[in-house]
Amino acid sequence: MTLDGVYGTRPDLLPRSMVRLVRADKQTNRRLTWVGRSGVQLLTLDQHLRYEHESLGRYPRNSDGAIEWSAVADELVLCSMDSDSTEQSTVIQQFTPKIGNLIFFWGSLAVPSVEMGVESSLTHLPGIAEFTPEFWIYSPGDHIVVELSFSGVVTAARVPAKTDGRSPA
Repeated sequence: MTLDGVYGTRPDLLPRSMVRLVRADKQTNRRLTWVGRSGVQLLTLDQHLRYEHESLGRYPRNSDGAIEWSAVADELVLCSMDSDSTEQSTVIQQFTPKIGNLIFFWGSLAVPSVEMGVESSLTHLPGIAEFTPEFWIYSPGDHIVVELSFSGVVTAARVPAKTDGRSPA
């Protein structure tokens, strides 16, 4: 099965506060389709792959997909702490820009990645934390990744430079 056949096939698994079901346009075979609610954009496969390549793709990863923090240079790690939902929002507010959008990645490719503004992200964070215990947030504007791990640790870090020596785009 290809990524096209898997990616984004289950937007219904996202919190209902983030998505809604609407009538599909007449150009598709489907009668209904899922769309992001106000301030929430569901990413296409191409968008997902581009953002994943410029963020998570630059980190060493464990077999479960989590970032292997022990292999990441200490100077890139901005913070790492045990979390509860209040600390999660604090980390996001501290290490992401006040303007610009954030990209949310999930542990399953069947659930489409999502793009939201910082304020919208903070509003949806409690529902997201209930939806999935592990996810990643990428801030393209300042090249920061925040990982909220299954074990309850929140880690924020700068994205490593490309392996060819150039800094992140």
